Amino acid sequence: MEIADQNRMESSTTKRVSHTQVHAEPSSESAPPVGAKPAERSKSRKSRGRERRVSGFWTRKMRVLKSKALKTSREKRSFAPILVLCMCTSCWAVASTFSENGANSGPDGSECTDQPTEGYFCICPRETVCATEWHEVIFLVLSRCSAYFDYPLYILLFLTKCHNLRGALYRTHLSEWLPLEDMHHLHTFAGAVVSVEVVWHSFWHLLRWGVAGDISFVWSHVTGRSGLVSLLLTPLIAWPMMFRRARRSIPFGYRKALHYLSVVWGISICFHAPKMHIAYIMGCAVGCYVLDWTVGYFMAIHFCPSLQMTRLGATAVEIAFEHPPGFINRGGGYVYICLPWLARSEWHAFSLYKHPTKKNCSSVCIARLGDWTKDLHAALARPGAHPGWIYGPFPSPFSGATSRPNLMAVASGIGVTPTLGTISQLAETHKVNVVWMCRDHDLIEYFMRSVQFDDDAWSIIFYTGKIPLLLDEDHFLRNPRLLIIEGRPALREDILGIMAAVESDSLLPKTLLDRAATMSHKIFGRSIAEHLRVVLERATTTYSMDDLYDLGMEYSFEGSRSAGASGLDGIVPLQNKGAAEIDGEQRLAHLCAEGVTVQGFECLVTELEKVSGISSRTEVQKSAMLAIFEQLDKNSNGALEFVEFEAAVNTLKGVVQDKEANSHEVDSPKESEKKPSVARMVMQKQQEAGLNYFKDWGIMYCGGAAPVVATLKQMHHDLGVSVKIESFDW
Repeated sequence: MEIADQNRMESSTTKRVSHTQVHAEPSSESAPPVGAKPAERSKSRKSRGRERRVSGFWTRKMRVLKSKALKTSREKRSFAPILVLCMCTSCWAVASTFSENGANSGPDGSECTDQPTEGYFCICPRETVCATEWHEVIFLVLSRCSAYFDYPLYILLFLTKCHNLRGALYRTHLSEWLPLEDMHHLHTFAGAVVSVEVVWHSFWHLLRWGVAGDISFVWSHVTGRSGLVSLLLTPLIAWPMMFRRARRSIPFGYRKALHYLSVVWGISICFHAPKMHIAYIMGCAVGCYVLDWTVGYFMAIHFCPSLQMTRLGATAVEIAFEHPPGFINRGGGYVYICLPWLARSEWHAFSLYKHPTKKNCSSVCIARLGDWTKDLHAALARPGAHPGWIYGPFPSPFSGATSRPNLMAVASGIGVTPTLGTISQLAETHKVNVVWMCRDHDLIEYFMRSVQFDDDAWSIIFYTGKIPLLLDEDHFLRNPRLLIIEGRPALREDILGIMAAVESDSLLPKTLLDRAATMSHKIFGRSIAEHLRVVLERATTTYSMDDLYDLGMEYSFEGSRSAGASGLDGIVPLQNKGAAEIDGEQRLAHLCAEGVTVQGFECLVTELEKVSGISSRTEVQKSAMLAIFEQLDKNSNGALEFVEFEAAVNTLKGVVQDKEANSHEVDSPKESEKKPSVARMVMQKQQEAGLNYFKDWGIMYCGGAAPVVATLKQMHHDLGVSVKIESFDW
């Protein structure tokens, strides 16, 4: 829930203000009489406050309902071809029911003798589909129409999950006609409709059989038995995936296992109407899915003996791997990963991106959200290599990003990973502008030190977290179009501002640049004491005090040569020293036995900084650190004992605590303070001149923030800009 629809709120706020200014006349209902008693005035104020709260509630409620209605109408338009086909098959059900060439044997049918429908029609092609009463005819039509309406959806349910077939067809010209890069939304749409239809269809059949006294068909006839199996399996298959509360309460492994019951469900439907052709239709769909799954299981799954896994702070894990034989990363796709040492039957989908530094390698970044990801994060106390299986890659909505010349990648949290794949894939041919909203400092620091953002496009990071960031300023000096801003964006306004800057080859709006300058000073303007405070405060959230002290002792013994730091005074290996220097080496060993030496302390800080991507320190900073160490060494023996070390860490953590607490926090501008931006005015003038640049722009979003999705879809509706959304919220 990162962003609200800023511009709709702005518009409604403006309208309410102007309306109040014009019609702000006192009324007997809104203001108490002049001579009213204090109790009456207090009661009147409470009444007005209650009215404002109720009015505000219904205003927000209507805005949400309007957004949902708009979203529903757009989805209906996107599913229009499928719905038209379903309506055609439903009409065919009605026609075949009353046609004499279908279920109707004519007005003189022998099965309808002395029945109310005699002389009109006789619908009784077989014992399970026999309607001789008028109410039975109505029940039969309702049940048959719903079943025929869903026949195309039955096929769609299975074909949309033929991943290998979809991947092969995506590389053909057929991808110009079919949305092969994004079939999951069709799968979820079909599943939602079918889950309701199966209950509807079964209800009318059971009601007709019960009224006619034929309820025994449920257990005595193959139609009833197969229908009962499908009816009982439907909620187990669909509902755990449909409802948010079920997704949160039921582990993914159980939900996925229940979802595989769809194969049994499909086979049962094949036997539901033995006299019709449903066995061939459903048999082909289920058979295609089973064949695709078999081919993928035995031919498209790759074993990786060494998946390099690294914990990214407290919220994420990076998995990097070398491409196994036959694995091709074309960019903008996703893979399924199975870790048998964690859960050998669970496969999870993650966006794939090319590794920024290693050739022929790819990476995935996994957020710590569900049970499986939490177990994975807990198992990686230290970076290491573990075996695993990779299935894929498969095309995702981002795979078709090349359809527009100008691209805007919007991401929230871990959703930035497919954006990185798109940047690496299209770096030479497209300018990929990035708007990334993230509250996780570990993710920002990891991607800043490992990813090269496009220096020809704008990349703006909106940091909404509370923990101070540790970043290397060199990244921002090398790429002046890379900005980081504290607070949430005014999403629509900021996207329009970036579009206007790109189209006019000018700078971003001043509000964005000012916020970026403020954040830059806050991150890179710290003193060495403030910097140490942030480093150690961050370290204590990951390590205990004992762990930090042990690391400091280890670095004290190893010296700066093994820690890889530039060091204050590095330790020369013993075999390279003369006899006169051995005494110094022995003294250093003695100091290490006493506690953490200045070299060990410096190496500890250096290693903690490397986690955030800070790889160098100036001589002034080194001297300042040495001075701080001397102040912390109370007994002046050149080493910090555990008590001194603990006191030193706590002292440095609180050295500027009051200053940070009183620092000004930069928030996004309030709705009431916004004014029409240059971006919006430029775009408005372009539209008035007939120059609609939006048709040349494509927006891609990956993440789970519903307000962001609503804002982007609203932009698609209002401006015609292409919007593609990727999410693995299964």
